[in-house]
Amino acid sequence: MINFIREIIQKEKFNPGIIGLFINHNFLIRKALRKAIKNNAQYLSGSVIDFGCGSKPYIKLFKDAQSYIGVDYKIEGREEKQKRVDVFYDGKQIPFDANHFDSMLCTEVLEHVFNIDELLREFHRVLKPGAYAVITTPFMWEEHEMPYDFARYTTPALQHLYTNNGFEIVHNFKTGNYIQVIYQFRINYIKNILPENKIIRHLILLPFIFLYNLFGVIFSNVLPKDKTAYFNNVFILRKNQIFAKTNGSQEK
Repeated sequence: MINFIREIIQKEKFNPGIIGLFINHNFLIRKALRKAIKNNAQYLSGSVIDFGCGSKPYIKLFKDAQSYIGVDYKIEGREEKQKRVDVFYDGKQIPFDANHFDSMLCTEVLEHVFNIDELLREFHRVLKPGAYAVITTPFMWEEHEMPYDFARYTTPALQHLYTNNGFEIVHNFKTGNYIQVIYQFRINYIKNILPENKIIRHLILLPFIFLYNLFGVIFSNVLPKDKTAYFNNVFILRKNQIFAKTNGSQEK
């Protein structure tokens, strides 16, 4: 019974449904993020690298993946027992040959990276010419996985970073909106001021989770949309072959 409950909680954490509306304090941001990844899953096929994979919560979305390799940092704020890592990244080089993968998923990782240009060039190196990448980064979100939370990036900043490191932007969009951010942060605030005991904190938080999740869903659908505040930037990228030819030393 306990294992069954744990499985439900883990499922609702990254794939929140009706139950998540009642128990998941990150329901609004996680629901929007999963929908964004699911709606663009067709871009990832063949050999897929999930960089910053954690527990590989989105692996089942990629029906066309022939192989799915999870890569993550050796040191990070997540609990190690929740990870499903195949290969560790040392902070310098992804341990695969150039032109190895057909596609890439990278969700909620770049805010934890100081050497972002170096990492993006590594992404470019290990992907095959013309390969697609789906990358998400948070914009409106509190500090997390401390002390390894370093940055927030606007849409223009990400456009510059990606194109400057050899990627063509296929399309990009934002998840969430001003209203959802407001209600998500109300839940976050209450959670952060409650007692540290996880069980007590969550029991007190439950009614607020349901009410604010419900209000966030309803009001974001009936009131005018404003995306000047939002949860995530989602970019669909394609490896630029011209860049690869002019920067051949990176492909060795």
